[in-house]
Amino acid sequence: MRRPSWPAPSWPAPSWLPLPLLALPLLAACGSTPAPAPPPPDETLGRAARAGRLALELDRPAEAARLYGTALGRARERDDAAAIADTGIGLAAADLARGRNAAALRTAREVRAELIRRAAPVPDALLLVEALALYRTGDMAGAQSVAAQVTAEDADIARRTWFLRGLIAAGRGDQTALAEARAALGEPEGRAFRADARELAAAAALAGRDAPGARRLAGEAGALRREGLDYRGLGRALALEAEAAQRMGDNAAAADLLLRAGRGAAARNEFTEARRWLNAAEALARQARLPEIGNAARASLRAMAERERDAAG
Repeated sequence: MRRPSWPAPSWPAPSWLPLPLLALPLLAACGSTPAPAPPPPDETLGRAARAGRLALELDRPAEAARLYGTALGRARERDDAAAIADTGIGLAAADLARGRNAAALRTAREVRAELIRRAAPVPDALLLVEALALYRTGDMAGAQSVAAQVTAEDADIARRTWFLRGLIAAGRGDQTALAEARAALGEPEGRAFRADARELAAAAALAGRDAPGARRLAGEAGALRREGLDYRGLGRALALEAEAAQRMGDNAAAADLLLRAGRGAAARNEFTEARRWLNAAEALARQARLPEIGNAARASLRAMAERERDAAG
């Protein structure tokens, strides 16, 4: 990724994605001429951005979205392309974290268009968040197209992009692209990246009709997601483990795993995934003659429907 040529903003970049460091270049003194003083920081903008980042770290995405929205407005008032990019990425990330995928996509696209009009570089992190929003809204082709534009000289962004490409490949049934993504991840050291690698390996095993291997790998991915407090990723791992268990003929275990995945998604207001997993749990519980799981799934579906009605006003 080509580094921006403008000076770094005076607030920290969002920490939810591994953004490249924006460092001021060292200014070598020429003779006795002192280096020019940096421009004064915008403290209002910096405070809002720092508070938004902290809110995301504390798992308060609604608060983070409000703060990053304030920061983005201030960045536009300042007419600062670097600040617009950073705060736009933060706002889109906050919306993704609270399940507002369409809002995240809208922000990412608006900010990208602003940067292009200014002939300013488009950060890979912005492309990645746009691709993720497209994936979560079900636009696999769009997500693949945007993800392919990520140059990702930054290693962490490259890994996140390969993971997303692997998820897209698994969703489209493209075993070749899935194997390529899994190979590109290698065996990373960080917990989150190890979880990504295990999840793609589980998906590849499932596609290769190795249900026991897929079940084991999905369980390992789930444990890593739990340790890393990545509960959205944990839900995916549980659902993947459930699919492997079902293929092994263990409908009882599959129903329980789907119930757990669905309850977690419902708690995060991810209603589409929750409904799919809870309905599947109820159906499998009926087949396995497990009324307690079926009853629990129906109760979760009713509670979720009530929350949706309340949210609709």
